[in-house]
Parts: sequence; structure tokens; C-alpha cells
Amino acid sequence: MRQEALNYVQNQLVRAEARLEGYLKNPTGARNNTRNIIVKIRQYYKGFLGGKSDQRWVIMPGLRGVGKTTIMAQTYFEVLTEFKKMGLPKSHALFVSLDDAVENLDLSLREIIEAYEVVLGVSFEKQQKPILLFIDEAQYDPKWGVILKALFDKSKQVFIFCTGSSALELRSNPDVARRSTLERLYPMNFMEYEMIHHGIALVKGLKEEVRSAVYGPASVAESFAFLKSIESKIAQYWSKVDELDINHYLEVGTFPFALNYPDKNQVYEALNTLIDKIINTDVPRIGGLKIETIAMMRRLLYLLADANDTLAVSKLAALIGANGTTLAGALEVLKDAECLIKIPPYGSATSSVKKPTKYCFMSPALRASLLSIAGSDGTMVTRRGKYWEDIVALHLYREFASKRAGTLLYDPSQGGADFILQLLNGQEVAIEVGNGEKGTAQVAQSMKDRGINRGVVISSRELSLSKDEKVLLIPFNYFLLM
Repeated sequence: MRQEALNYVQNQLVRAEARLEGYLKNPTGARNNTRNIIVKIRQYYKGFLGGKSDQRWVIMPGLRGVGKTTIMAQTYFEVLTEFKKMGLPKSHALFVSLDDAVENLDLSLREIIEAYEVVLGVSFEKQQKPILLFIDEAQYDPKWGVILKALFDKSKQVFIFCTGSSALELRSNPDVARRSTLERLYPMNFMEYEMIHHGIALVKGLKEEVRSAVYGPASVAESFAFLKSIESKIAQYWSKVDELDINHYLEVGTFPFALNYPDKNQVYEALNTLIDKIINTDVPRIGGLKIETIAMMRRLLYLLADANDTLAVSKLAALIGANGTTLAGALEVLKDAECLIKIPPYGSATSSVKKPTKYCFMSPALRASLLSIAGSDGTMVTRRGKYWEDIVALHLYREFASKRAGTLLYDPSQGGADFILQLLNGQEVAIEVGNGEKGTAQVAQSMKDRGINRGVVISSRELSLSKDEKVLLIPFNYFLLM
């Protein structure tokens, strides 16, 4: 064990609080509100400390910039408070920024853990008191999975909380997947944005009520009646919110750090730097691509951001000057890096293979930042329509596809619905998104062609029901509460 590793651990134990304090406050010095995921993380570590849970390893992947380090820092300070109540020493919680340790100090995770054991003075196997290990950016050590698995198996007194930029990378080891619990962190939803940016409290249970109303009832008419019954609760929430916030949320507000910038162009500059880090740091770690393929990824993202329609891989390949197989691999890696959401075409395996796959951005702010540099002179209405599509895709991916509670598809036919959601109960929902007073014709056509009996249109129109009671029209401000 090198002395540098010992120095690093001792330094972290002494200075971590001072270093992480900045993550708890906004530029005005006020304390940041916590996001929804903190409630789940709290349940895990409190269950461990109380001896009521065997879930001792939590992995939190997510797109760069969505606030993983902030969540971890907030949890670290909460744990120190719990330690004080329990009479445990602060040294039993170690925060490791593995990107810093690996890139700047040339340390490995194994060296850090061995040094920590020396500092504690007791082997992990003989440890009688709980230890909480926070590993930020775990993927910076390629052997992180093997090392943490060995530590996990050594002692039931160790709780591990780690973050990283790719769920695939963080769970590629079957032994890790079997032992750990995955809690993805996504770009902020609208109510989180209002809570973090303006301190407007979440309305307990409102998200679940709106979601249940839209997707739960057996008929669309019942969904409409359910939403009408909670109309006053929805109106009460919006009475506290400036509706002009919606555009700011779409353009930059899904990323927590963006709220620290007074100017939108500064946010786009930061986001373009973030995109470069995804391409140059995260993509090579996921692997499987040649250097020349990685070099053309920014051009690929520009084309996807600026496209009005779904582009076939062959067309994208021709525009970039790459072969189809190479391009398909690049798109898959960008999906694994949590940058894109992959949406296959609706249909049988035979018919769908001939249709292009649709890609939405994990955050509309990524699309907006790319368009700020090299977008065509499209109208703001057209661009905003694509931002809405990204937000709806994020919602459907977060609530259904990522949890394996449903399959997210799109209708590839001319004028087909933007999305088709296949739920586990066999129900299918055709979904159309419109920037303006969108009608039901497009979604109705998909329903007719595909034999779907439930449709949803998300637009600026008021809450209403189609004449045949098969299509629910939801205002944007209702959708944003899900």
C-alpha cells in the first residue's frame, strides 16, 4: 500500500465536510432543497443503520450533470447527523471522489479501501460498528465492481453507495447486479424544478394521482372523470407557479446546475462542455467503438437534434460518411451513456426491422444546447415541439420502460402517433404530443391502424374527451405533474 493512498484517506476524513458543503447551497448561500430520490436513499441507509434491512449496496447511475454528486453529498451529511445521534465516529463514513483519485492522484479503488482499513485500525471482517462508503464516479476504476463485491462479501457492517454515468457500465457484472439495488437519477421533473428553483413545495401524492388517472382506469371516460375530480388540487398547485417557467424548464431546467446561471447562453456553453465529456470520457469507457467513430459523435448528435423527422440509420450514415453498422453502434453507446432514449418502431419483428428507430434526448436541454450552436433556422414553435417530445419520452422511459413496467414504441407510419406505450396488462396507449392546440386526428389514425382503443393527446388545449370517448386530451400543465 502506497503512502499516497493513506494520505488521501486521512485527508478525505478530515476535509470532506468542507469540500462538500458547497453542494448543499445555491449561489445565494441558501440551503438547496432535496430531490425525490433522497427519500429512497434515506430508507436504505436508515434500514441498514437500524438493522432492519439487508440492502447494503445502492448504485445510482445517471446522465452527467443531473446532480448525482449533490445527492451523495446531501446523503453524506445526513449520515453524519445519524452517526452523532448513535454515538458513532465520523471516520466510519468515507466519501471518495474516484474521478479525482484516479485521474489526478493515480490511485486505485483497491488502494483506497486498503488504506481506509488501516486508518480504521480494525479489519472489515472484524468490524463491529457500521461503516458507510460513498464512491462517486465509480466507473473511473475499471475494477470497481470486483473490488466492491469483495468488500461487500467481507462484512455485513459495510454499506456502499456509489454513482456513475452509465447504468450498463455499473451493472455489467452479474455478481454486482445480484447484490446491489439500482436507483437511477434522471433529469429533474417539473415539480422538482419548481421546488429547487423557487421553493414551491411538492403536493404530496399529486404526481401519483395524475399518473393513476391517465394510465390506470379501464376506460378513457373514467380517466377523464378522475382528472376532473382532482382539478381543484391541480389548480391550487398552479396558482403558486409562474407558467412562464415552463419554457425555462424545457430549455435548461431539467439540469439542477443550470439554475445557478443567470444567462441561458452560459447554460448552453456548460452543457456543450458536458456533451464533450460524455463523448470523450464516458463513451470510451463503455467501449466497443473506434477513435474515428467517437470523433464523429458530436456531428451525429447535431443531426439528431436538428431533424424534424425520424432518420433512418442509412440516411444518417450517408450524412456523416460512416457505414450503417458503425453508426448503429455509436447510437447504442450514446443510449448506454444515458444521453439518448431509444424508441423502436411498432410492429412485428419482421416489419419493424425495416423501419427506422426513433431517438429522443434524455433531456430537451441537450437538444437546445446543440441547436444553440449549429441548429437550422427553424421556428421556435418547431423547436419547442421537439423539446416537448423529449420531455414526454423522458416521462414514459422513467415511469415505464426503465422499470420494465411497459414497452415504449412509436408508430412509423406516415402521420403516426409520436409514442405507443404497451403496458404489462396488455393495454396499449397511443400518445401524441403537440405544441399548440393539437387535435385527435393523428392519434385516432394510429389507433385505427394498430387496433388500439386508448389514446392520449398532450397539448395546450383544455382537459377534454373526444366524442367517441377513446382519446383523452391533457393540457401540458397537467402532464408536467406526472
